[in-house]
Amino acid sequence: MSELNFTPEEISAVKELVEVAVALKKSGTLGILKAMTENGDKLLETIAEEKAVLRLAAIGNAALEPVREIEAGKVNDISMNVEELVGALLKALAETNPKEVPKVGMTGAIGYLRDEDVQKGLGFLLTLAKNLGAALNEK
Repeated sequence: MSELNFTPEEISAVKELVEVAVALKKSGTLGILKAMTENGDKLLETIAEEKAVLRLAAIGNAALEPVREIEAGKVNDISMNVEELVGALLKALAETNPKEVPKVGMTGAIGYLRDEDVQKGLGFLLTLAKNLGAALNEK
């Protein structure tokens, strides 16, 4: 049997490949990939028959259409705003238990308007509503 001769570069590539395989194995991804390759036809058939997946794909495609039309210069602004907004929403959700929220009538709502945080939140929502209306009018 002939002896294999590897260059240092090839040995490094094989080591890296083994490291990737170990990481995939530890994360469980390797098993998923193996199952997908062994049962790819059945998986695609199952996905094609699942109405919820098809509906989700249709909704996802519809949601992506406006993203494709975004001006390149606006992408960074949108990205930063989404990050800021999602962070704020997650913090707010962490602090808000829906089961403990009090009922508020008109008088209570007016009382909330004295709170600076409520004023800031309403200011954001009203500004968003104004910009949304302007964007809808552009169409």
